[in-house]
Amino acid sequence: MAEPAASSQGSRFLESGDGSGTAPGDRLFRPDVEGLRAVAVVLVVLFHSGISALSGGYIGVDVFFVISGFVITGVLLRERAFSGRTSILAFYGRRARRIIPAATLVIVVTASLSYFFLGAVGGSRAVTDGQWATIFLANFHFISIGTNYLGSQRPPSPLQNYWSLSVEEQFYVVYPTLFVVLAGLRTRLSFRARLAIGLLMVFCGSLAFSITDTASNPTGAYFSPFTRAWELALGALVAVGTPWLLKVPARIAAVGTWLGLGAILVAAISFTAHTAYPGSLVAIPVVGGALVIAGGIHASRFGAEALLGLAPFRGLGRLSYSLYLWHWPILILAAEHGGSVAPSFPQSIGWVGLALALSAVTYFLVENPIRHSKTLLRIRWASVGLGAALMALTLGIVTVQSGLALGSGIGVEGIGASASSATSGSRQAVTLSTVLRLVAASNHISSLPRNIDIPPLLALQQESTNIGAAPERCYSAITPSAVRDGCTFGDRSEPFTMVLYGDSHANMWFPDIYKIASNAHWRLIVLVGASCPLSWFPMPGSSGHATFCNELHEFAVKYINRVNPDLLIVSQAIDNRIGPGRWQRGLVDQLNRITSPKTAKLVIGNPPFGAGPLCLAGHPYDVQACSIPRDYRLTPYVSAESKAAVESGARYISVTPWFCARRCSSVIGRYDVYFNSGHLAIGYQHFLEGVLAQAINLPSFKHSTPRH
Repeated sequence: MAEPAASSQGSRFLESGDGSGTAPGDRLFRPDVEGLRAVAVVLVVLFHSGISALSGGYIGVDVFFVISGFVITGVLLRERAFSGRTSILAFYGRRARRIIPAATLVIVVTASLSYFFLGAVGGSRAVTDGQWATIFLANFHFISIGTNYLGSQRPPSPLQNYWSLSVEEQFYVVYPTLFVVLAGLRTRLSFRARLAIGLLMVFCGSLAFSITDTASNPTGAYFSPFTRAWELALGALVAVGTPWLLKVPARIAAVGTWLGLGAILVAAISFTAHTAYPGSLVAIPVVGGALVIAGGIHASRFGAEALLGLAPFRGLGRLSYSLYLWHWPILILAAEHGGSVAPSFPQSIGWVGLALALSAVTYFLVENPIRHSKTLLRIRWASVGLGAALMALTLGIVTVQSGLALGSGIGVEGIGASASSATSGSRQAVTLSTVLRLVAASNHISSLPRNIDIPPLLALQQESTNIGAAPERCYSAITPSAVRDGCTFGDRSEPFTMVLYGDSHANMWFPDIYKIASNAHWRLIVLVGASCPLSWFPMPGSSGHATFCNELHEFAVKYINRVNPDLLIVSQAIDNRIGPGRWQRGLVDQLNRITSPKTAKLVIGNPPFGAGPLCLAGHPYDVQACSIPRDYRLTPYVSAESKAAVESGARYISVTPWFCARRCSSVIGRYDVYFNSGHLAIGYQHFLEGVLAQAINLPSFKHSTPRH
């Protein structure tokens, strides 16, 4: 059943010519929704600026999803009420005018600036990401390369914020068809009821998938449209439910708006990079956003609109789309050009000001003129055609830029062979004497070998193929069931057990240790937490990360003592924010807390910090510019760890000779040694497997009576 036709054009369009973003029965314009956009974008921008108090500011994106679902559904419902039908062509025309011009402008400018500020390597990475962002598949691209949006240890893409735009557009590929199909059904139920049922099915299925997929595949869940669809569907349900929401008492609705706004702010302050997200906790900001919008239908002067409807909020809300597009690439390019991985406060505030200025220019000179163009509104296919042309032009520009980068010759020889060698099967084990000979020779390498295992440019583009690690679920395995089901490797009938325990450096050795354990028929348990060294326990502070690390170490000690493994292997990255003496005492204390009677202990020392592929790409003919002296600044900490191992009765493996002769080189043999300054590239890590196996010497740890 179609909605009754509206009596006038004014019931469908705002004075600006935009379609009203509310459902019939609601006000044509909602100042509180425009103000809510400002809240969402401010949270995201300040979080990206490095303000620690807003450690969960990324939830602003989820609020945007709710708003988008509400507005798009309101536009569709008003169109149907006015004309009695739904035009798919008009829908995509509106999306093209609204989204594509500003989005493609920022992509082209960002790719160009990346070449200027970051060089050929950084530019090449940006244009590759730009190709995917242009066709609204950036989220799947970031899933495929293993991006960790909240905790990556390498510089993020300056176009990484386009993942959320891709999620929205993927939802809107399907949603209009669902809308039309449900409108065409002939049942006793009203159209709104049918649409509500359809959206509820999307809501329930997507929310369930968000919870399960976050537990097993956090990176994929973060970027997936299937885990986020329920957020857009909830906004759509608010629009569909307008007639029913109008029956809620105004005072209750007003209270609901403040509760919703409070939920958003609580999530922004309390969530951290270690919050399992989106999962189930995303419901806090999402439901909060829905409460603000739903309660605002009454336009009560006691509701949150009293704040959100103020001119500063509304003004910033109008700029929110352009500001979202501009702020991230500006912050990332500034940070990486200055030698940092991520923006830091307060240096980032000036760059946010620049992003705000560019947003205003984009809004008034690009967004509004195109969105309100009479020519585009008059010709049916013009808007869609313009969108397609802009996408094709942008794709062409970034593809040409990518070709120029590949033609620059910076470490791209033999890309195909190198990529396959990095992930191919087992390598022949090498002896310590072979490694020492290659390490000594590495001090005399001047240019990148033509047969280098992974060329620097490829290493930067394909992060997931250049670093070894345990499955991502093991990073947060701090419950017995999670360890038992997800982070225990090998047959339970195998007679001997080892535990790999530590931070990202322990995790870095996982592929080799797993293979060593498998070859010797040992069971392996993994207990790791990124940036959670044993020597810094308890970690001071009340941040979410400090809490996570302290809980991990408390759990790990109790778990190891209960399991009573034959061997405990520990490794940790050095953190020089505390002195070597404190570092030594911390490791001794933590190792001494492990009292299981059969457990032998082994500490794998730290590799020296080095230069990753970014340095090698910039010095392909002067490799030694990326090496460091053997007597580097962390030597006192290496000595402290060695002493701590002896004091606590553990065996210590010094790995420095595997990397350093007179100097510690970033290229040894045909391998680039480092993934980043503190972690090994997967090729050289695999190369060391035989040497590591010899150093561990598993047979020496076997007890006379096998464990069962």
